[in-house]
Amino acid sequence: MEFQKKTRRSFMALSVAALTACGGGSGGGGLGFGGLGGHDPQGGDGDGQTSAFTAQERSEATLRIHDKYEELLLAKVSEPFEALKAWALTQPEYDDAGTGDLTLWTRFKDGRYFVYTDNREQLNLPEPTRAALSLRADERVASLGASGKPEIAESDLAVILCADDSGKFVWTNNSQQRVAKTLKDSGWNIHPQRSFTIDALMGLQGKSIGLLYIASHGAILGPTGRKQYGLFSETRATEENEKKYKAEFDDGVLIYHRDRDRTKEQRGEQLPPVYGVTAQFAFKYLQFSDASLVVMLACMSGSPEALVFRDALQLRQAGTIVAWAGNSNDHGAESMEYMFDRLAGANKVDPGTPNNRAFNMDAVWEYMGTKSTAEIKPNLLVTPAVEDDKADAFIKRFGNGFDLSNPVISELEVDWKDKLIVHGNFGTEAGEVTVGGAKVDVSSWADDKLELTLPTDKADPPGSFGEVRVTARKRKSNPRVLTSWRGTVEYTFETLPQPGSTGMLSNVITVDLHVRGDAHELRRKVDGSLVRSTRPLVPASDTEVKYEAKGKNDAGLLKTAWSGSGSLPFTGNGFEGGNSLVMFASLDTVERVLKLSPAVVSQDVVTVTTTTSTGVPTTRKSSLSLWTNALGFTDPYGGDLVSFGTALPFGFGRPDVAPYDKQLPVPTLPANSGWMRVKTTGLTASPPFDDTIGR
Repeated sequence: MEFQKKTRRSFMALSVAALTACGGGSGGGGLGFGGLGGHDPQGGDGDGQTSAFTAQERSEATLRIHDKYEELLLAKVSEPFEALKAWALTQPEYDDAGTGDLTLWTRFKDGRYFVYTDNREQLNLPEPTRAALSLRADERVASLGASGKPEIAESDLAVILCADDSGKFVWTNNSQQRVAKTLKDSGWNIHPQRSFTIDALMGLQGKSIGLLYIASHGAILGPTGRKQYGLFSETRATEENEKKYKAEFDDGVLIYHRDRDRTKEQRGEQLPPVYGVTAQFAFKYLQFSDASLVVMLACMSGSPEALVFRDALQLRQAGTIVAWAGNSNDHGAESMEYMFDRLAGANKVDPGTPNNRAFNMDAVWEYMGTKSTAEIKPNLLVTPAVEDDKADAFIKRFGNGFDLSNPVISELEVDWKDKLIVHGNFGTEAGEVTVGGAKVDVSSWADDKLELTLPTDKADPPGSFGEVRVTARKRKSNPRVLTSWRGTVEYTFETLPQPGSTGMLSNVITVDLHVRGDAHELRRKVDGSLVRSTRPLVPASDTEVKYEAKGKNDAGLLKTAWSGSGSLPFTGNGFEGGNSLVMFASLDTVERVLKLSPAVVSQDVVTVTTTTSTGVPTTRKSSLSLWTNALGFTDPYGGDLVSFGTALPFGFGRPDVAPYDKQLPVPTLPANSGWMRVKTTGLTASPPFDDTIGR
């Protein structure tokens, strides 16, 4: 990732200097191209008079450049653009010219600039299908990047524009429309204009843009030391438009452009060139919100020579700019589809198995640096050239202001007193949370953790379980599902009669259990392996506990009886308030096991009556027996989330807990003297398991 190595203050000072240095001349102030190279054109229009050339004259002059280039290619000239430059300088309309990567720029004698390009290769890709874009699951690798305090773009306005009046950008245009749908589904407000025209950009003046994704031709132009960058629109240089945009030309913010393939296809129609925009145009008409993103899918947009254009965008508060060092093509649009898909957790492009949740920009960028496809290699940050003798392009990231396309939920945690903790990335500006479609008040909002209290009673009121969504700055998160399990679990301790005695003593603890948790696996990396949560759960406050002690044992001279019944308070935060039962739980969503770990504090709930040879009974109070080392598993070294308890399997298709009935001897009692039995007829889960939820 490429970050600007400047403080905001020094960056702005440097950028302003770069902007003003390119002004002057007949083109007006700022980045006026009329002033490039210090030229003072004769007959220019910087004095407010009419242009030195008509639209028809410019059209014919630029068409001659195209025709000459075709002639040079037919003659197999070794350096066609250098030869084209030399020829252009012999033409009466131009007084300067230069070359770039498959690019020629010329300057009209009135100070206006024209660019001719042959730098965007046609791929003719098929429309994507899962089979075409997918690799085997074991080939998907990624790594997670760290982010400080991610923010969602303050503005929800997404502007997606493409300059394609000849069909060369058809695949890219369609790809952009798929991206637009992905963004709309997560709450972005998609600007209705989709064609990159001068009016479309000028119409954005005064609007705060959260996301700009623009696909067009682009090129470097201007003399050494004064090089500039241009993006080229669909708007043509007609006589009407020449008058309409005269003020923009006077300010030096517009240029002319032809592309070889576009002109070849339209040569018979004698269409005029199109307009291009400069850094000063962007500075004049565009304004971005905090934490915004700009994607410039255009040749050379990420090159050092395009720095002034990028600086102009960042001076207008663009948080992050994604751009191409080299020549772009439809493969770049493919990479962007991956990027936006993984940011939103849309799972429309090469989805993982199972689906991915949403991720932040750092995580997605790291993933793109390691992910490849059959056509894009070695990774998605490289845009391969179509022809073997051409250089690949590299996708660059400038600035770290953009973090989140939408809120990101990574996992859910449930704590004591029905507290739901939502983990992920949400930005620092508070929004709202819905559970099962019902809004639930948020008691604490942090950029990486939200806390709220779930409505809880036996009737399962709205908001007590179901799909969890976070909305912040009008954008919606990926969903996670809070699953609710209800059922009864019995813990029975029973003493076994020893030789010479008869009858058994027992106590039964019956838990009417309600536990909630996240039944889906987790991913720490985009397309990464599935892992379990490392967070314990605490059952809901409407969990109820009853107990009963009973039985008699006759050992001849000593007779013992147990009695007593009632309710115990359920607590989930240690042993508080005297007689009580505390229980923790954990979910292993990979192995599909719910682990329950109960313990009791009960000093005076069981009445023990003993009768000796005197025949006089005596009574005392005792505690319930719940031997934690005989519940199913122990983990004394703390490798598990809970150190003891019972592992109850739950299903894959529906996360109901299966019936369970098992008894185990108590290892710390004398052999054959007592055992624990754990029994449940099953726990019913709500809602049904949704395997489409992103992990």
